[in-house]
Amino acid sequence: MNEQLGRSKALLAQQARRIDLAHHGDFALGPVRIRPSLRRIAGPGGEQMLEPKVMQVLIALADPVGTILSRDDLIERCWEGRVIGDTSINRVISLLRGALRHVAREAVTVDNVPKVGYRLLVHEPAPGGDPAPAGGGDGDIARSASASAPEPSRRGLVAGAAALVALALAAAFLWLRPFDPAPLPDLRVAMLPLEVAEGVDPLYASGLESELRAQFAQVGAIDVTSSKSARMLLSQGLSPAQIGRRLGADYVWTGDFRVEAERAVLDLSLVDVGTGKPVHRDTLLSAPDAARHLPFRSARSVSLALGRPVRENPRWKTVPTEDFKLYLLANGMLKSRDRAQVRAAREILEQVAQRNPGFADGLGSLAMAHFLLPPKNPEEIAENRAKALELAERAVAIDPDTTGALKVFGMAAEDPETALSNLRRVVELDPGDSEGWYWRTILERRFLLDGGVPLDSARRLLEIDPLWPAAWQGPALAAEFGDMELAEAMEKQILAASVTRSQRLLVEARLARFEGDFSKFYRLTRQAASTNTATERMFSQTLLDRASRILLDLPPPEDAYLPLPGAPQAIMRKLNREQLVERRQLAAEGLTGAAAWDDRTFISVIMPVYLANGMGAALLADYDARFASHADYLAYARQGSEPEKAVGEMSPYLVLALREAGREHEARQHLATFEKAVARMREIDRPWIDCALMEIKLAALTDDRAKAIEHVRELETFGWPYTLARVNPNAINLIRGDPLYAPIRDLPEVRTVLGPIRRRLETERREVLDLGI
Repeated sequence: MNEQLGRSKALLAQQARRIDLAHHGDFALGPVRIRPSLRRIAGPGGEQMLEPKVMQVLIALADPVGTILSRDDLIERCWEGRVIGDTSINRVISLLRGALRHVAREAVTVDNVPKVGYRLLVHEPAPGGDPAPAGGGDGDIARSASASAPEPSRRGLVAGAAALVALALAAAFLWLRPFDPAPLPDLRVAMLPLEVAEGVDPLYASGLESELRAQFAQVGAIDVTSSKSARMLLSQGLSPAQIGRRLGADYVWTGDFRVEAERAVLDLSLVDVGTGKPVHRDTLLSAPDAARHLPFRSARSVSLALGRPVRENPRWKTVPTEDFKLYLLANGMLKSRDRAQVRAAREILEQVAQRNPGFADGLGSLAMAHFLLPPKNPEEIAENRAKALELAERAVAIDPDTTGALKVFGMAAEDPETALSNLRRVVELDPGDSEGWYWRTILERRFLLDGGVPLDSARRLLEIDPLWPAAWQGPALAAEFGDMELAEAMEKQILAASVTRSQRLLVEARLARFEGDFSKFYRLTRQAASTNTATERMFSQTLLDRASRILLDLPPPEDAYLPLPGAPQAIMRKLNREQLVERRQLAAEGLTGAAAWDDRTFISVIMPVYLANGMGAALLADYDARFASHADYLAYARQGSEPEKAVGEMSPYLVLALREAGREHEARQHLATFEKAVARMREIDRPWIDCALMEIKLAALTDDRAKAIEHVRELETFGWPYTLARVNPNAINLIRGDPLYAPIRDLPEVRTVLGPIRRRLETERREVLDLGI
């Protein structure tokens, strides 16, 4: 009884220490005012909005000021004890230090106590104006020295009092004035590709164009898109006003850049989309090697013409001309995503960063280069990511809003909050960054259970860049969430923006696939193949072709598979078609025993194949070799970013195998784990294909026929299985030979749903084979 009471008290104490930003009161740290509910801090140097986790850490360190908190203390209070890596804590501390430095210079600092933790120091102004730490330690020494100084004169006291009054008034004004200025009207500018004269390096021009667009967002708070769609529309001969209308812009920016003997010249023009007429023109000149000034000046010129406030951006002033030129060249190489170019960009940026250690954008680009660097082996993947994160930390310590670093943190972060908050910050800083929206969509889909809203991001991406093939995944995402009307509307949005025959054919092909007309899908994609681009083929043909062939039980051609790490593709092709691979062949590839679980895709696909062929003992032999207990298995499942998905793909088959082997206790453990994963999926509280498929698995395992019928009928809401764009066949195993579904597959109500689907697929398979596929 006493032990239970002690645990209850400990739990209540822990909950009381948790930081609720919505209900935490405002407070001050020296000249810095903190408003937790708004996530804002303000000081003599300005204002900053903090990420939720950064604000929580600030509050923890301030309770009270000077208290040393270990990393475990911070995890307990700000991450609620969840397992996180050191990188997450380092990043939050770097962001907090940068924000405090921005608003109050050195008046409030985060001190690192070696091998112990962190503490917050509030520094009082010392004689001569330099801050001295308050709250004990060195600060006491400073105050003792001050107390022993000669008594100041009356005039000095009066002057000091006046200064204090002035400071108090200034602080009061800073605190009482509104945090948010009057909101600016939304304004979108479509930026056409930069026209460059002969002799200008195209990679340098690409980097300059990227910098021009970034400066619009940073200097003038303007939503500027420099999209692939704009480039495509321009190539088809559309006028600036026509392009602007297709992209939903208010104005269109055009620019011509050339380098002459004694000067570099940027001619810019701003066209009103409504009237089709230029409303602003400017010619900006610089020395031939000093074009680094032009992006800022261009953004300033346009911002003033549109009546927008102009924010100074001094970064281009702090880097030597030649190094900034190399920085632009390297950024152009990174934009190409070519493997050799990315390696060359890394080498250039390493030189720039070495000579300019305080250049945050240079470090951010170098972090991106390491993140994008094509690995030579699996070990190099981890090395590249670790180096990218290290460089990103250095960048945000200098400037918390370094977008390149924020992107790296978003894509490489281990915990959902860090990933989502960073990519949300990227598009908040630069709402016209289509790549930022694309990556945000990917992360929000991955972390859907942690607050991701991928469909909103996908819609925004499609709105600003409808002809970029990466944005064409939006309709399939809409289908995943049971909104087939939206999926069709998004395809029609792409069709309305399309300017080439291949684009229109691919829209029709994807719509045909939604209806289960795979023969039409293949006919149309064949017609489009003569003129479409490599990127269009990848997103509208290659990926969808792989999924379609698995659904139709067709052999994939060699070029339909992208090179992927993990199990050999020849083995995966067989398993995807429910063909058993001999154990000796798997052993030769290192895919038996404990090592079989190293590749999650392989193990999830082979499990139903093993069970369908009476090889549950082989499955359990590999399981026992890897896991000493159920707890070990749980730790393994939680290693990835989607533990519920991992459990959903593995635990149901382990339940079957363990039941067959008479290991009932372990089977019940895995069933309970799977039930918890399904309950977690239900928290989304909206239609979701993944949740429906897991509900069907659970109903089959528990022989809940009513639930099985209910969720099988629900599949029609998602256009299943025709809309699936996945290569993992587990999503369609209900209509294949998977033994997991044996208890429900022959229910009359289930046959009513599955029968027409099977007949449709048989018909389509014959018609597709007649096409020579």
